[in-house]
Amino acid sequence: MAAAPAYPTAAAILSPPNSADTLSMFTPHDDDAQTKEDFINSHPLTASLRESPALIESRPHMKIPPSWRKHNLTGGTLVGPGKVTIPPFSWSAQDGSSYVQISHVGTDLCGHMGIIHGGFLATMLDEGLARCSFPVLPFNVGMTAKLDINYKAPAIADQYLVLRAKTIKVEGRKAWVEGHIETLPTEEGQQPVILATATALYVSPKQAALGNSNITWHPSLSRHERNQLRGQRGFTIWFTGLSASGKSTVATALEQHLLHLGVAAYRLDGDNVRFGLNKDLGFSEKDRNENIRRIAEVAKLFADSSTVALASFISPYRADRQVARDLHTNASPAGDDGLPFIEVFVDIPLSEAEKRDPKGLYKKARAGEIKDFTGISAPYEAPESPEITIRTDKLSVEECVIKIADYLRERDLIGENKAN
Repeated sequence: MAAAPAYPTAAAILSPPNSADTLSMFTPHDDDAQTKEDFINSHPLTASLRESPALIESRPHMKIPPSWRKHNLTGGTLVGPGKVTIPPFSWSAQDGSSYVQISHVGTDLCGHMGIIHGGFLATMLDEGLARCSFPVLPFNVGMTAKLDINYKAPAIADQYLVLRAKTIKVEGRKAWVEGHIETLPTEEGQQPVILATATALYVSPKQAALGNSNITWHPSLSRHERNQLRGQRGFTIWFTGLSASGKSTVATALEQHLLHLGVAAYRLDGDNVRFGLNKDLGFSEKDRNENIRRIAEVAKLFADSSTVALASFISPYRADRQVARDLHTNASPAGDDGLPFIEVFVDIPLSEAEKRDPKGLYKKARAGEIKDFTGISAPYEAPESPEITIRTDKLSVEECVIKIADYLRERDLIGENKAN
């Protein structure tokens, strides 16, 4: 059935391959990659590391589900001919005390001609030192809190590199690690050259507890299959603007228009959700942040069900709207691509909004009866690059709906190709 591709991806997330499995998961794509693979496998350092019973060998990037690797910097984007030629080999101490990684870097990772970019070395160090700390951190995960790097010598392109790290201190959710990158000798008697050293602090986030709980992601229909069965695509249209700008009015009219076209749509309104889902929230900046986070999650669920979600919220902060956008556009745990997110800026002058003031809120805010009121005593950060801008002081409701509907047709989100 069409949903089948989603299940292996979900299975890979819930039951990733073990370290031993990763050693047989890579097949060199050409003779050059095979040469690099053979050289590392036959090197004396590799042999000595494999002799240590305290070390676990793996190719950690192979644990990333294939459909996710294209979204991963070191496991996908930077791997391939001319870059990180083959997935690195690594050896990690079971107690988290040390970590060693061997890799080959090509000529497409340069800053100056023939010299590996310092930013790439920083990425290697950050990831390698983090992997060293994982076994000693709660839930085996950590985020970079601090990373200090000292560059010692130029890293010449097209050579083998060794990363070494050791954990020097652990306190609760924090781990301090130090390490360096050195060259891998390719001839007998040659000594390694240290290219960069680093110290870092990693912190296991409190949210990581979810990964060790009884909460699991259950695979379902693929989004493509659901779209085909329902005959339409799901996406979110996010209306933002001042109070009394006309967000709800336009969203309501657009909802009716889409329903008459046979497109399933549902409107989520800023006032309505505060009667139920968000009735425990006020209007402080913190509560506004949480209000938008919750409704973004709900909108995404509607969109994922192949429904058009129409969210009309003041949503005054750009950062919160970006959270909503990222939540939609990032790949899902089941491996589906992101969902379309269309930001509609309902733009009117503050003076026009105050003139309308259907609820008398601006008048109360001016009188000091309402605190933290957007546009008066709290900021509104206008979108910098919304997909659509409508001026409800210059266009009728019908004209606004037509403008949005035309955009949706241009994007093939509604119309003949709406289920693709």
